[in-house]
Amino acid sequence: MTQHSSAYKLIASHNQDVQVGLYTPAHQGISQNSDRLSQEIYQYDVPFLTRPRTESIEKHFSEMYGTKHTFWMTGGGTQGVLTACALLGTQYQRVAIALNSHIATINGIILSGLEPYFISSESLMPTTDEVITALETSGVSALLLTHPSYEGVTIDLATIAHYCQKHGIALAVDEAHGSHFPFLDEQWQSAISVGADIVSHSMHKYTGSLVQTALLHLPESSQFSTEQVMGVLPLFETTTRSNLLILSLEDAIKKGYSEEGKALFDQAIQECDRLRSQLDDYGKVLTYDSQVSDPLKIYLKSDRITGEELAEFLYEYGIDGEFAGEEGLLLIFSFHHNPQDFQFMRETLAKVVPILREKPIKQVLPDSYYCRNPVMKMLPKDAFFCRKQKLPIEKALGKISSCWIKKVPPGSPILISGEEITNWHLQRLSSDTVVEVVRE
Repeated sequence: MTQHSSAYKLIASHNQDVQVGLYTPAHQGISQNSDRLSQEIYQYDVPFLTRPRTESIEKHFSEMYGTKHTFWMTGGGTQGVLTACALLGTQYQRVAIALNSHIATINGIILSGLEPYFISSESLMPTTDEVITALETSGVSALLLTHPSYEGVTIDLATIAHYCQKHGIALAVDEAHGSHFPFLDEQWQSAISVGADIVSHSMHKYTGSLVQTALLHLPESSQFSTEQVMGVLPLFETTTRSNLLILSLEDAIKKGYSEEGKALFDQAIQECDRLRSQLDDYGKVLTYDSQVSDPLKIYLKSDRITGEELAEFLYEYGIDGEFAGEEGLLLIFSFHHNPQDFQFMRETLAKVVPILREKPIKQVLPDSYYCRNPVMKMLPKDAFFCRKQKLPIEKALGKISSCWIKKVPPGSPILISGEEITNWHLQRLSSDTVVEVVRE
């Protein structure tokens, strides 16, 4: 904490002349012989960074991102998505979403009373054409798109944004898994720069700030105003925010836009490309999903073992991945991974491939196994806030769900409130699953 930014200066200037502070938190900025947190940490944890007092900091963020306004968040990307849903709910009724939407999107739809229209798709992440077709045929007035996907798949967001602008459709983008895009070359475009109306970033995922830090952006072209966002933001914001989260958020942004940060990102991207080149020599024994366009993600796949088995296998060698599904194992790299980390990866992959080659070819379930066309019988809000009863899944066939179950990818729902429970659910949920349904 030696390099002071605007947030640091604001905190350091707090009540310098006060001898006795009669306010919370109880620690008063003084550590009580803590074995884990330093005295300096407590000094910065004072509850006075209200939004009005940090307006100049947000304006500084806005200038860096080139937005109409950028709001800092201490409730994670979830807070940004909930705010976006509430904002849409103040003006619209029906919103198009994809199957890869995070459960926060579903919760936002429940709380805002929106009616979801699920984009028909061959995969959890819809293609550009599938999104445009849905917009042409559904009569929706808003689109809330998760982009890039959790695995790092991207589509032509600029074309989608142009269509939305032309036809008066509000475009909100959950860019939680693309919060690093603004720091990369222009070929990895953020939704901020292509014409979206509101964009949320989960900053701890890829930019190195503390967990629960996030940003909500109003791009210059947004149809929404700062005042409109401020009208719904308090619904999902604590009245006592964490100064420590704000400080880490500011540091992450400044590092990302610095020459040092850009150089580290470039280095990590080059190392990832080198890993992909190595994997190209292994065929299907150990390969990667070529649809993943995020330069810092590798979705490992093998025709010999499942993604879950691959995760366990690599863990024995000291490599712990992000998420393992039936089809593959997701690896996420960042500028915090040094050349030694990548060297260890290359050496480990070279060791495991001969072992995998000795295994027989195995059929695995594709990720499309979890695709469906949800049969919505009630508004999610009405189904959630109603009288309920619990039933074993096999006895819930034909009932209307009053709950949600998240399974794949992490955070995405396999069942939502208001959806009819069908044979599809019985086939994919374990037989001991108990669900809440609307009481008849």
